[in-house]
Amino acid sequence: MSKQNQQVSQADKLMERWAGRKADKSRIVGGKPTVSGYTARMRLAHSEPFKSNPEYAFGCARLLMTYNIMTHRDFTWMLFNHPAWKQVMDSGSKDVNRKLMDEAQNSNWGLDKVVTATLEVSGTAKVTYNGRHGVKTENVKLAFEMIRYQGDTRPFVALNLGGGSAIRHFLLKSESRPDFTINDDSNTRRYVSKKSKEEVDAEIRAQEEKQLDAQADDMVARLLAGESVSLGAIQHESTKETSSRPVREKKHTPSAFRKDRN
Repeated sequence: MSKQNQQVSQADKLMERWAGRKADKSRIVGGKPTVSGYTARMRLAHSEPFKSNPEYAFGCARLLMTYNIMTHRDFTWMLFNHPAWKQVMDSGSKDVNRKLMDEAQNSNWGLDKVVTATLEVSGTAKVTYNGRHGVKTENVKLAFEMIRYQGDTRPFVALNLGGGSAIRHFLLKSESRPDFTINDDSNTRRYVSKKSKEEVDAEIRAQEEKQLDAQADDMVARLLAGESVSLGAIQHESTKETSSRPVREKKHTPSAFRKDRN
């Protein structure tokens, strides 16, 4: 595909404003970066549409590192503070300096390179956002790979959501070209309503309360039907309260009150 016919992505358009770069990565005449690494990482981690599109946030951070606006420390900060990526970084699967490191060191590419670090991370994150039809929650698969070697100015990072490994294709030459439709990190995947943060937070809370009400109604219905229901923490607290309640001396009480108690 020629550069003239190449489709310009959302990330490319953003880089025109943030980094002063064209889609072909050349500098815009008279253009200058309008964000610092600090500002960029804050926006990517805490504002829309990046919060609801972790793949897109990753891709924008990748480009900003390429343009030396974000450092690898900014990138790491973004991963550990973005609501979706944080879930994967905290509890996902991590391969540190193992499989990818071995493949790199044993490849032809690795003959004249000293690989200093590799990382492959994958997991699933819960993403809640306000879309066209209200609040929606998705379980989103997230994964990326990283390699560093002596002499590089920044880490090579790439999204890998099952479309193939960019590192193994472009550097190690051990795999075919990745499917960048699957691994797309340059466009948003979820439409986010342009409502205020307060409106979105209120809708999310309303949805969560509705789910809790439905669970409570279902539990009551099952109890009334004579089914055995585990009350979990509620049952535990109730038992704890009963067992720790002090025993009081019996006092003469009107029979009507006793019936109400029973």
